[in-house]
Amino acid sequence: MEIHPLFLSSILLIIFSGSITALFDPDEVVMTTTLGQLRGVELEQSYAFLGVPFAKPPVGQLRLQVPRPVDPWTGILNATEKSAGCMQYCVQPPEGCPDRISEDCLYLNVWVPKTGRTDYPTMIFMHGGNFRDGSGTALLYDGRILAQDADTIIITINYRMEAFGWLFMGDVFDPATGQKEPIANHGLKDQQMAFKWAKENIAELGGNPNKITISGQSAGAQSVGVHLVSEVSKDLFDQALMFSNPYTLPFKLLDDGIALATGVANLIGCDNVYDFECWRAVPADELLAASKEASDIIYNPNEILQIFEAWSPAVGPGTELPEEVVEVNQRGGAQKKPTMLGTVREEGHTFIWGIFKNDLGNLQYRVFIKILFPPWYRDIMDLYPPYRSQDADQREILSDACTDFMFYCPSINVSLSMIDEGRYEDYYFYVLDSPWSFEEKWTEDNLMCWGNVCHGGELPYIFRTGPLANVSYTEGELEMMNHFTAYMSNFFHTGDPNIPGTPELKEKIANLKGRRPHWPKMREKPGNFYTMYLDDCGGNSVLTNYRGKYCDLFNQIGYYKIPRLNSIDEALYISDMDEFDVIKKRSAGCQCNVNNP
Repeated sequence: MEIHPLFLSSILLIIFSGSITALFDPDEVVMTTTLGQLRGVELEQSYAFLGVPFAKPPVGQLRLQVPRPVDPWTGILNATEKSAGCMQYCVQPPEGCPDRISEDCLYLNVWVPKTGRTDYPTMIFMHGGNFRDGSGTALLYDGRILAQDADTIIITINYRMEAFGWLFMGDVFDPATGQKEPIANHGLKDQQMAFKWAKENIAELGGNPNKITISGQSAGAQSVGVHLVSEVSKDLFDQALMFSNPYTLPFKLLDDGIALATGVANLIGCDNVYDFECWRAVPADELLAASKEASDIIYNPNEILQIFEAWSPAVGPGTELPEEVVEVNQRGGAQKKPTMLGTVREEGHTFIWGIFKNDLGNLQYRVFIKILFPPWYRDIMDLYPPYRSQDADQREILSDACTDFMFYCPSINVSLSMIDEGRYEDYYFYVLDSPWSFEEKWTEDNLMCWGNVCHGGELPYIFRTGPLANVSYTEGELEMMNHFTAYMSNFFHTGDPNIPGTPELKEKIANLKGRRPHWPKMREKPGNFYTMYLDDCGGNSVLTNYRGKYCDLFNQIGYYKIPRLNSIDEALYISDMDEFDVIKKRSAGCQCNVNNP
């Protein structure tokens, strides 16, 4: 297949060819960090420093401890290959998984444009994966092309997952340190350590340490949301970008955290959940297996949404989060930093098809809504009426409700709360509606996404990594992707998706094919909110109060707290767990849903 040319790729190289070697010696790509020198590699599109240590290996006595600073080294450390990913069972497509795993995994990757500037912005990206899998080393997140096309330094990071990074027991005595230590949110602290590395070292690569954007998708976006309300993180970054934040999913409270930790401890043979010598003596693969097995159990029927995210950041004692992120935003308490955020059109498909492997009947759909939202059953039925046929599959309707309740509406709610209560207006919201055309990547496991933009569907467009995975983009996809890259690039450089950071970018963006409307702030005019709707049909447009009536209902219901189930059997009664075998075919032509709000 022919690979389409990528936005700005060759043009930037030609324009700045005279300054390409300004940062590095032509024969050796070496940078000096605060800890020592690193040898990188020159790629066709950018310079790369791969497998850069930002914390000591969290192994042995450092397991279940906060990350420790790396010791300085002498000589030049090779940073030419990516590290292992953190301990996990990766269930994502191969492009989203690490090629190997290890408990020694706290490394980051850096891609630097070849344009020879001294004031690059930086984007730090945190992968998604339910705090259970994924890696900054994955091919999907390779930053070489985005660095070039956005004229931005790109950093991807690893952070600990499963019990290794998200065990929550509060403040407890740790014999390894001889004092009380917080057993909570070690994965978040890994991220903060990576931010600190960037803040201290990015100038050596031509970066501006006061122009750092933290970003993430799914669980990575949830992490960004936490850092936006964290006093510990506030001075480590300047802007935020969230792709598909499931704000509705609740974080872990102490009782639930201890229950899950006890489940893991029982499986690894630790009679006392607080016996850290026992925890640290268990081989990493055995701890991983126990972490997965224990987290498959629902310990608290009142937190049924934890079926989607058993491991997560913790709220309460021993954490920097006294309350849920949504609540902090609703009272206007998040940090006042330029923020871009958004969702894809069918976020709910992945979750709903994950629960209901076979068709969801009319009665099952009604029972499901009745159990979860009894006081609002009629209201939800009015807004999300089932298909009339008793034999029709209702999963698409339920997916629409899931997308609104878990992703779109709470994201709108927290942003408008910060604007209205926090009196800070620099929020920009998008919805992306561009289904993949990558026929090579479709399997029976993801056929429900054929013709839809499922959770994670934006990632090949963000990092522009299609060519690295041997797939090509259609003309419509390429056009949409170029505009999305332009908006992001502007945001990285200026904090405004409409204002280019350099004259060269301004000129090239002006010549892009297709519609690229002005992206208004969410509250550009009082009384309304605005959404940039990005699609692959050449119809990028600004929508006013998009899905407002649906969000009005969920704002009234509230987020992340749903009524208690009488028993787990109620949930299992609805769900038939047989394998999904329905092949959904995509009809020809564009499938833009902007007229179906």
